Amino acid sequence: MASEPREQIYELITMNRQIGHTYTVKMKDIPSAFVGIPVTSTNDPEKFVMDLTNTDSDEENRVIEGNIADIEYMEKC
Repeated sequence: MASEPREQIYELITMNRQIGHTYTVKMKDIPSAFVGIPVTSTNDPEKFVMDLTNTDSDEENRVIEGNIADIEYMEKC
């Protein structure tokens, strides 16, 4: 999938706070994509948090935080 405009990614993440869809998210400079539910950060509108579902960890939940500007693409699962 080609890179999506930052505004479109921001809009998807903002709307996802209410909808809760699972997305595959590919970040710049990170070789593997993440799968989970991305939502905007409550502390910084330029960041997002994501509850991962594709983790091999024994932990029940794993949450990451990143900059929306660092997202290469998002694809709904």
